[in-house]
This record gives sequence, structure tokens and C-alpha cells, in this order.
Amino acid sequence: MVLALLVSFPSAANPVKQALQGAMEKHEPAPSPTMTQEQQYGLAFIFSSKCPYCHQFAPTLQTFAKQTGLPVYAFSVDGLGLPQYPRPLTATKDIVETFYHSTSNVTYPALFLVNLNNRKHVTLGLGNVPLSALNTTYAASLTYPHIKSQLQ
Repeated sequence: MVLALLVSFPSAANPVKQALQGAMEKHEPAPSPTMTQEQQYGLAFIFSSKCPYCHQFAPTLQTFAKQTGLPVYAFSVDGLGLPQYPRPLTATKDIVETFYHSTSNVTYPALFLVNLNNRKHVTLGLGNVPLSALNTTYAASLTYPHIKSQLQ
């Protein structure tokens, strides 16, 4: 997630690293050599409380997260939550740039698979994608070498 760049910046000047780090400390155990995929990866969900597609997608994401055991780190572009994610982190300009590589072409809802150890990410879905598509892209992210390498 170009989040590898996060490691190179001082934490005081990096709100993305601080937001993910703070959220992870609340939910994730310390990394170990025998980490399961559920412990190594998380889901970054970027949405707007005013977006009807985000409201439609949130229950699908909740089901997907339960099936995979992956934690969800919800980021709201307007600072407000959804019924399924009532207390999101704020998707600041830095966070948006980290995931989208710009602030001018932002699509939501958006879901990213994040390696919690190094903060690298791949996109799992943009828009209101069905559960079957999430399962397919998640499986591909963990099995296809050219995609998996982006998380390493």
C-alpha cells in the first residue's frame, strides 16, 4: 500500500501509520513467526456515511470479515459512521493518498487487504461488490504470486 513508505517517515509526521498502528494495537496480537493469515492481514474499508453504495456494501463486508476472521479498520471520508461501523477512523488526506495514490480520483466504498506487519496493500474491491467477488479476489491475493508479492 505504498505503506512501505510509512516505515521510512517519522511517526509524528505520519497520520496514516499512527491511525493504523493505533487501531491494530487495540485489536491485534504482536507478530510472531507462526501468525495465521487472520493475524497477518486486515481489511481497510474506506467509505462515506452519505454514500448509498457504502450502506449497501457494509453488511457484505461484515459477512466477509466474519468468514475470513480478518479485522476491519473502517475509515470514513466524512468522519461519520455507518450502522455496521459506527466509530470509524477519519480518512484524512494522507490516508486517502496512501490507499489511492491521489486525492482526485477517490472511489468508495473501497476495500483493501493490508499486510499488518509491513502496511503494504492490494485492492480487494471498489464499489458495491458482491461477496463472491470478495472471496475470489481475497483468494487470488493470497495465492497468485504476482499479487501476493505486492503484500510482501
